[in-house]
Amino acid sequence: MGLKSTIKGGARFFVDLFKEKKIFAVPADVGMGELLKGKTALITGGSEGIGLAIAKDFIKNGAKVIIASRDEQKLKRCVAEIGSSGRIGHIVLDVQEVSSFTQKIEEASELFPDDRIDILVNSAGIVVKSTFFDIEEKEYDSIMDTNAKGTYFMCQAMARYMIENKIKGHILNVSSSSALRPAWTPYQMSKWSVRGLTLGVADLLLPYGIVVNAIGPGPTFTSMLGKSEGDSMYNAVCPAGRFASPEEIAHLAVFMVSDCGDLIVGDTFYMTGGSGTISCHR
Repeated sequence: MGLKSTIKGGARFFVDLFKEKKIFAVPADVGMGELLKGKTALITGGSEGIGLAIAKDFIKNGAKVIIASRDEQKLKRCVAEIGSSGRIGHIVLDVQEVSSFTQKIEEASELFPDDRIDILVNSAGIVVKSTFFDIEEKEYDSIMDTNAKGTYFMCQAMARYMIENKIKGHILNVSSSSALRPAWTPYQMSKWSVRGLTLGVADLLLPYGIVVNAIGPGPTFTSMLGKSEGDSMYNAVCPAGRFASPEEIAHLAVFMVSDCGDLIVGDTFYMTGGSGTISCHR
């Protein structure tokens, strides 16, 4: 019976791979709210994908937002896309340039009259493009420097800023379902690092009233995975059968950095469609 079940399961998997692709409906917008009213957020990697979706949802929920990335032209296009609400700004920031972080945080804090930052979202990240046997040192270093080292030192710089200014804020790291998988790529290793860092920094900063957590998306419908508007969201590999949308990830991020999330400490909330949670290899 066990062998029959295994054969049937394998056959079903291959049948699913060749099914006609389907487009799944994305849950409706949760709408405007005030969960983040009076807060100012700095979002690295905020000019695309999950970071940009989080920025938009934060603004809908009352926050002022500074998006940061290396590409100033892309940042300007995003600001124009979001609109002239008076609650969106941008700074040029390369998360591999650790020595600039303190200055960049000060620069960001001065963009609005409040002169403060209450929330940091570490969303900047890059993925692996090579197999285990083909990856070279340059690609390895770039991934680890962006995803692990950059996140580490942004947490450090923001912690210093918040403590010096007596701000009881939130830090949210964007991890991944890859933090739950065997790590044979530097991307997976970097996300294991983010999970551990989140626990450690949460422990260190809670006495200062700074709440640190992470959000762990699974396969998400972004350009990082080669997806663009109009493509199917169908994903035969994911147990749920589709990719997550950046907007779904953003809704969860809003909750976690709001006052509703103050007693979520050092945790990683996964939104994966079962990828990495109920199935390690899917």
